[in-house]
Amino acid sequence: MNNDIRREDAAGGLIRTVLLWGSLWGIFESTVGYLLHLLPVSLGWLVWYPVACFFMAMTYERARRPAAILCVGLLAACIKLLDLFLPVRIDMVLNPAVSIVFEALAMFCVVSAVGRLGEERRKKPLVIKALAVISMNTGWRVLYILYLLLLVPDWMREISVISSARQLTRHLVVGNLATSALIYPACLYLDRLLGLINKISVFRLPEQGSALKKLAVPCLLALNILLQILL
Repeated sequence: MNNDIRREDAAGGLIRTVLLWGSLWGIFESTVGYLLHLLPVSLGWLVWYPVACFFMAMTYERARRPAAILCVGLLAACIKLLDLFLPVRIDMVLNPAVSIVFEALAMFCVVSAVGRLGEERRKKPLVIKALAVISMNTGWRVLYILYLLLLVPDWMREISVISSARQLTRHLVVGNLATSALIYPACLYLDRLLGLINKISVFRLPEQGSALKKLAVPCLLALNILLQILL
């Protein structure tokens, strides 16, 4: 009986964690992302992936399960797909949703692999973290290229990141190195960053507590969906 209760509590905690961080991720993309699209200079490519890594890392830190990374990515992608009900071009909805799934899958694989490393290799955290960052960043980009090559119609391919050698280089090399350079320093100080964030009360909402805390997660999820549709 006690084991069943513990499993139910663990499952409930995982669900609340995924809903919280998935909602915050969606709210960020709907608000800050909307503003980035209004800028005369394209800067979104420098922001989307590092921010996605932050929310996935926070989900993993709370849940301590690599599967939580997949769950929060699937949640974010599903909410993004709600835009299909709006009068927008399908690739502007489908491609970002697919990217989110690939980002989550790449981080899931890397985190799982790092968790299986021996004690001797763990003594080289700088090298391990550098390899982890470049691996998951390259991984999702390669998966996205394969998706464009194999699964989309010609008209989507012709306006995508594989439409020319220049676009492909920007996606696979320039974007990869630039965002990895932003993510790697954050990885080096990840423990301090997580400690600071854990002190902020709003990020402890999934824990047991008052009725306000229990209502906060579904309210954030609803706000995420509303902003996604409106913006």
